[in-house]
Amino acid sequence: MSDKKIDKNKVERKLSKEDLERLEILQKSEEIKGEQLTINLDSELVIENQAEQLLGQKIDDPVQKFQLYYHGLSKLLKDSLPKGKEFEDVRRIVYDEKNILINRGAKKDEKGIRGSDGRMAYVEDLEEAIKIVADWTSRKGTSAELFMAFWEKNEELGYGHQD
Repeated sequence: MSDKKIDKNKVERKLSKEDLERLEILQKSEEIKGEQLTINLDSELVIENQAEQLLGQKIDDPVQKFQLYYHGLSKLLKDSLPKGKEFEDVRRIVYDEKNILINRGAKKDEKGIRGSDGRMAYVEDLEEAIKIVADWTSRKGTSAELFMAFWEKNEELGYGHQD
């Protein structure tokens, strides 16, 4: 980039009236950083501070997600589902139904890609899945019963199932 300063008057002479209006709007936007102009239901212009709006929102904690996913849900399933190569399909079927729940209905496509990562699931979804597994383990249920618990929850939420 050149170190030459641009003479504003020379630039303005080359710009159209519409371009100058756009520049003016852009310059005004710099005056209200962090704020958004909106129109309310009464057709009045309102300035909203976006930072203040974010303060009231629940923000997920990455450490909590890690703990819930790996030390909670994954560990419970790994410790409780049947082990060994002969039960690989059983685990996959249960995991697929669990992943639909924690990924809010995202299913694998024909290439086997879900397009969503359970490790990044909402905390409340991870907690729901952990409750299902904890209830299942306390009843000493079968793999089929765990699958059906996830299946029923997915039905209740309208998520559907893995094909």
